[in-house]
Order: sequence, then structure tokens, then C-alpha cells
Amino acid sequence: MEKKTFAQLREQRLAANEKLGDLYLAAKNRELTDEEKMQEMNLTREIRQCEDAMRGLNLESENMKANEKREQRQKATYFRELLKDVRLGKAEREILLNPAVEGQTNNIEASGAINLTIHDMIPTLHEGLGLPEGLRMVTGVTGNEIWPVSVNDVEMEEVGEVEALTDQVLNFANITPTVRRIGLTVPVSNRAIDNAAFDLMAFVQAKFAIAMREYLAKKIYSQAAWTGNKGPFGGKTPKNINLGTDAYKNILAAVAEFSNKGFFEGNVCLSMDRVTEAELMATPKIAGAAGGFVIENGKCAGFPYTVSHYVNTTLDSAGNLVATEDRYIEVGYWEWFALQTHDEVRLSVDATSQAVAKKNITAVTLNLAASMTDLSTYINGANNQSQAFGLYKVVSNEDPTTE
Repeated sequence: MEKKTFAQLREQRLAANEKLGDLYLAAKNRELTDEEKMQEMNLTREIRQCEDAMRGLNLESENMKANEKREQRQKATYFRELLKDVRLGKAEREILLNPAVEGQTNNIEASGAINLTIHDMIPTLHEGLGLPEGLRMVTGVTGNEIWPVSVNDVEMEEVGEVEALTDQVLNFANITPTVRRIGLTVPVSNRAIDNAAFDLMAFVQAKFAIAMREYLAKKIYSQAAWTGNKGPFGGKTPKNINLGTDAYKNILAAVAEFSNKGFFEGNVCLSMDRVTEAELMATPKIAGAAGGFVIENGKCAGFPYTVSHYVNTTLDSAGNLVATEDRYIEVGYWEWFALQTHDEVRLSVDATSQAVAKKNITAVTLNLAASMTDLSTYINGANNQSQAFGLYKVVSNEDPTTE
């Protein structure tokens, strides 16, 4: 049955009303007969049905007008509203290119945006951010820390039967961490947030994590004489090591120097740059013999190692971190290095304060306190000199211990 229009329903209702009026007029001075009562009931029902159908058409018309208004919005405006809701937490933080399930709205397709082929963002490249084996970061340290250190030993004496023993003194020192505040802040344009086709804020926060890893790698590996937090090689005077045909023997000899101090070889970790790694991968353990290579099976001379270009960096006269002309290899017993963050790590996003509102930006800020402490500076009678870490300059001479 063909659906009637609003005008047709209105005409039908008017005709039914006129018939009902004529019926009442004919029975003006009497009661309705049974047949007239039946006509009255049918006409009343027809009028009610017409009115119900007309109300339904009115509702459909209003919905159509509302849909037309929504479709008349600019597609870019609709998408910006979606992004704004994401930033304000009113929608899911993840914006999809296409709906994952039926009815999902947090996607570009549902926003009405024109479909584009958007490739993954090309990231910045980072090398040498892996930390040495044995190094552990302790987080959330509170209060003042002190590591008491015994700086000397006592010796047995042979004396006569009644001769007095010599008084021997045990000396102690304290090592305390120097806590320094570190952090960074990035102001992001609200317009950029509103117009970006991806979760810009999450991207910025991911960059913060990379910045922290880069900060640690620079401090840990570089021989730069930092004025703030610094690793065990910062400002250290290198020894020489030959990594030619006797590379395997010389590396073992360098590690053996630490064994003579009481350090266990199983806890050592070496560090070098990629070029040195490549050379040692092609350097036989024993010249002319089929004994394998210095680096094989993920180990250097049988010891774990890490690779970072920061090994070959120092500070220039302007205080900038620069690459050195020489190459170096580092030996470290990292359980003797305390890497800590103190109190709370605070990541804040400020989009409402007066300072940022005036600039129409959202400021993302990371604040924390960190300390780096070499715990081997007093052992074996040393006077504030690192004992668990060694820096070696790669040279061509045959004396691996020449200063």
C-alpha cells in the first residue's frame, strides 16, 4: 500500500470530519441509530489514524531537517570537534582511521573527513640508548641516603710471646648522592592539537620517554666532564688498548686488572661504538687459527657488551657534547653505580592556566630529581677515585697499559 503524503492525510481527515458533522446534523433532535453509531465509530477511528500518521510524518520531517543541518556542516569542522573532545577527555584518546566495530565513532571515517592515505609518521632515529647489563635504576627514593664505606683493611701480625700487638685503625667514609632536578617542558599550539590527524599529545609524551633515555645514555657513556650528574667515565683519564691482532688477549688483560682488585669477571660489561664492534666481529681471537672471533654469539671476548656512539663523546670549549677524533672502549662493573630518581616523577599537562591561555598553547612538563653515584670511589684504599670502571683509548701501539 502506497504511503500517503501529509497533504493527502490532511484531506482525508477533513473529509472524515465533514461526514461526522453531517451525521450529527442529521440526528440533531434524536439519538443515533445502531447503524449511525457504527458510522460514528469508524469515522472517529479514521480521523485518529490520520492524525497519528500526520504526527509521524512531522517527526520524520524534523529528523530529516536535523540530518540536513548536520550534513551541511563543514567536514573539517566536524573533525576538529572530534579532536577537541579527545583532548578534553570526552572521547577516546585513540583516533582510528576506520571503525573497529559497528557504531564506533572515534574514527576519521565517522567524522565525515575525506579519506586520505596517511602513512606512519617518520620518527627521529636514536642509536646507543641501551643501558649496560648490571645497571639498575631505583625509582622513588625518599629521604637522605648514606652509603658507609670501609676504606682500609687490617693485617695479621707475627709477634713474640709477650710482645704487644700494634694498634690498627679501621677507617670509614660516607658516600652520599647529589640529587639534581631534571626535566623538560614543551609548549604545543592548541591549533596544532585541534588540526592534527593523530593524537599529538600522546606523541609529545612519547618523545619525553625518548628524551629520558637519551639523557641517561649521554651521562652514562660519555667521558665528558659534566658539571652536574655524570657517569663513571665522565672526566676519566683513559689508558691505551690495542685492538689489532692481539685484541682478544688485550681485552682479557684489561678485565683481569679489575679481577686483581677483587671484582668478579662475571659482572663486567663492555661498551664501544659500532665501528669498533664491526672490527672486533672480523678480528680472529688468535691470528692464523680457527678459534673464532673476538665478538661472536653476542659476547665480546666472552663478556656482555653494549654499543653506543656516546662512548666517543666529550664536551667542547662551549660546553656542547661533540664526537672525539679517537675511539674508546669502556669496562664497567655496573652494580657499583647507583642510578636513582628521588621522590615523585611528575608529568603535568597545563591547558587552562593564565600563562598558557594567553598564548593559546598546552604545556606538557616533566619534572623529577635524579642522582648518579659511583660507589667504588673509596674501596681498596682509593681516595675518591673510581675503581670499578675503566676507559681505554684504542691505539695502534702494542702496549695496552701505556698511560
